Amino acid sequence: MADLKKEQQISSGKGMSFKRMISALGPAWIISAVAAGPGTTLSVAKAGGTYGYDFLWVVLLSVVLAFVCQYMAAKTALIGGRGIVSIVQDKWGTLPAWFVTLDALAVIWLCNVVLLKVLVAVTEYVSGLVMPWWGVVFTVAFYILVAHGGYRIVEMLCKIIVSLLVVCFIGTLFIAKPDLGMAIHGLLPDFSHFGKAEILMMTAIMGGSIHVTILSMQTYTVHEKGWGMSDLGKARFDTALSLLGAFGLYCTAIYLTGACVLHPADIHVNTLFEMADAITPLLGSYAHAFFCLGIWCAVFSTIMPTFIAAAYVLGDKMNWEMRPKSPRYRLTILVGCLIALPGAFLSGRPVNLLLIMLALSFLGTPFFVGIFLWLLNDRNWAKQYRNGPVLNIAGAFALLVTLFLGIKWVGGL
Repeated sequence: MADLKKEQQISSGKGMSFKRMISALGPAWIISAVAAGPGTTLSVAKAGGTYGYDFLWVVLLSVVLAFVCQYMAAKTALIGGRGIVSIVQDKWGTLPAWFVTLDALAVIWLCNVVLLKVLVAVTEYVSGLVMPWWGVVFTVAFYILVAHGGYRIVEMLCKIIVSLLVVCFIGTLFIAKPDLGMAIHGLLPDFSHFGKAEILMMTAIMGGSIHVTILSMQTYTVHEKGWGMSDLGKARFDTALSLLGAFGLYCTAIYLTGACVLHPADIHVNTLFEMADAITPLLGSYAHAFFCLGIWCAVFSTIMPTFIAAAYVLGDKMNWEMRPKSPRYRLTILVGCLIALPGAFLSGRPVNLLLIMLALSFLGTPFFVGIFLWLLNDRNWAKQYRNGPVLNIAGAFALLVTLFLGIKWVGGL
């Protein structure tokens, strides 16, 4: 991408006030908004309903590892001055760059297929009109909004509604009053009953927090913000606040709500709409309607940025200019929309499809984490910005966890 291949900004050495720091935030918040989609909402709520407090350590671990991986993605992009595809091509050549490109595109477009299915299912439930042709309506809407501009207003409205949904989960916690002792016990890993179902659940939770789509997106959004190496501290603060803070609160609130409301009622979230029972103590008879609106907005606002992520990745490989008025940009968006369209006609429960989607999208994650670790420890490439011991240990642990879960999940198929 031509606009990404500009020289890195040189640090002026001037400090930045807290007010200016806050106003400059942005890239990682886009990432956390995509991560906080229906898949993550489902997986953490289902884990709470199924396992009670026992999976709390998994949820918190996924948040911490998400921060580590996203910060390494941002750091790699700022040092390289480009997106992940161009960095890999410069370092290792065309073939590995194509592998990264195709891996990212496959994951992004696979997710969009399932997300469209969920969007259609929710729309059918709310409207009472059961017809997969809703998918055609949404596909046309996505293309117009993303390829021709205007989607940011819709996305902002969706984010507000989703945020209100999270507030409802947090409010429910004050009413349901989680067992603090059980929650503390849930911070201690227990592998004594870990089987295939538990591996799938853990992989789904991790897959919602750390996956190829958001890892690749992060390497482009920092450049869209106009950041360079002088903004590395800003990137770290941005990533910590959005992922450890906002995203962590999001996941923890939903999980604990599931653990203290759904689990005692023996609700394992086998259908998408059973999740609404978690906020019934707060909203009563309005819970299902508000939840459907929230999950609908979560899908709508998650799927649109991923179409743009695909354009970033492909445009980076092909050295295309990816701007809304560019014919190639619009063509890439159109292709992504057409690939997603068959999702409207998929059979199967949206809950099961979302869990499988999260697990599959997770499989390419170790490869990306490995790339970041390799580059950030290369003396000739990272120079004085090489990883310190803390980030290296955390990154290596993230690599081991993602690799282990990927192998275990594939082996259990």
